[in-house]
Amino acid sequence: MKNIQDLYDFIDRAAKSHKYPDNTAWSLKSAIKKFEPLLNEEERTSVEKFRDNLDPLTQKLFNKDKSTSASSLTTYKSRVTKVISDFEKYGNDASKMANWTVKTISRTRRSKIEKEDAPIENGQMSNNSESIQGMARFELPLRPGMKFVLIVPPDISDQERSIIKALLDSLNQK
Repeated sequence: MKNIQDLYDFIDRAAKSHKYPDNTAWSLKSAIKKFEPLLNEEERTSVEKFRDNLDPLTQKLFNKDKSTSASSLTTYKSRVTKVISDFEKYGNDASKMANWTVKTISRTRRSKIEKEDAPIENGQMSNNSESIQGMARFELPLRPGMKFVLIVPPDISDQERSIIKALLDSLNQK
């Protein structure tokens, strides 16, 4: 029977063999540690019991730890689910661990220009080049660090123009 310490050992082995980046290994261990004080003896000594009781344990943790948000608890739960799943697939067999290929998600940082053209809160602007292509773009500096950007089709109608004017006029009223 595999216990909670076996999960920690698995995470260490996976990190040493570059299956988990160090920060991922740390976050997986932290998620387990978040649940550990709530585990009964049966759940401590059986990874299967821990997995089976994860939903009620999450609810219990939510009720007990008021400083942790529901979304954080959902994240902790998903991390525990992930590590238990990986442990069950690769933890018991060294050859499976050696043949384990990890999916790598590469993310690129957005440049400052892309961030400026990113969608605004109401989702009214898009940095999608297809939506900007053929459009007229107007930038009006208002004050240091602030500008007004307007992107309109070249064939803007009178009705569309009046909608934009009404929007601008509504900003004037306090």
